[in-house]
Amino acid sequence: MFKHILAAALAAAALQFSAAAQAQQFPSKPLKIVVPFPPGGAADLSGRLLADHLAKSLGQPVVIENKPGASTIIGAEVVYRSAPDGHTMLIVFPSFIVNPLLRSNMPFAPLKDFAPVGQTLAVPMVIAAHPSLAANNLKELIALARAKPGELSYGTPGLGTTHHVMGELLKLTAKINLTHAPFQGGGPSLAAVTGGHIQLVYGNANEIVPSAKSGKVKPIVVTSAERVDLLPDTMTMKESGFPELEATNWSGIVVPAATPAMAIARLNRDLNAALATPEVQAKFKGFGMIPTPSTPEQFGAFLQKESALYARVVKEAGVKAE
Repeated sequence: MFKHILAAALAAAALQFSAAAQAQQFPSKPLKIVVPFPPGGAADLSGRLLADHLAKSLGQPVVIENKPGASTIIGAEVVYRSAPDGHTMLIVFPSFIVNPLLRSNMPFAPLKDFAPVGQTLAVPMVIAAHPSLAANNLKELIALARAKPGELSYGTPGLGTTHHVMGELLKLTAKINLTHAPFQGGGPSLAAVTGGHIQLVYGNANEIVPSAKSGKVKPIVVTSAERVDLLPDTMTMKESGFPELEATNWSGIVVPAATPAMAIARLNRDLNAALATPEVQAKFKGFGMIPTPSTPEQFGAFLQKESALYARVVKEAGVKAE
């Protein structure tokens, strides 16, 4: 019996030593960042920019792998099933925590099966309207929606996005009836408004600004705490009387839950260093993004808070997966 106990203890010690050694040698091979979206969007652009900087500081190549589909579940599952050694990362947006609120057949539990590395960015959002709409600010929009219940439609990049959830929260808070029109991305939803097919769009500021500058849409309100530099005359939610609707679209990086803490700490350190470089700061600003460094603990707490908010809105608004 003693021999069996000794053998088990030695095996456990060997595993712990091996894990510690791997963490100390991290990274020991090329790294991969899985982007669960097609090339060209905010996740892809920010991921490639950060990958270039991480490769330099980590001393290993960092490649981007686009795995779109199933509301980001396909890409997330690739990382979930990867070795938990810190060499495979996942870029996440709010869909990461919204999916389990809308679907019962998830292959993983986001907040349990993944560990946060850090937040990367925040993107101010804008509610904009077709130029013909008889509303120029949020107060006028709410009055118009109350006068025409159900007649105004707002487009979003899709079901369960930040834009959709915050749009439903606007309906609940302001006690108005708007019809949700989900599209496959921000581009199509914006095109639907500029084409006059729907009256409103809830989109990222970087996508809305060019159309606002050319007069194809008129911004109604921005959702960030401060006014957007490129839309200085557009009031914030707080200025419009709805501070509880202040929000941004956000992104961050996670890894499989069993990833060694030392590897996560190294990734977080190098990620925050990349976010602090003048090049990343300038390019993010040009993309309409705000660099948002954090610790793993801060990002984890943020995910928990956002999940609770989304769960409440999904329940109260009766949001269903389509």
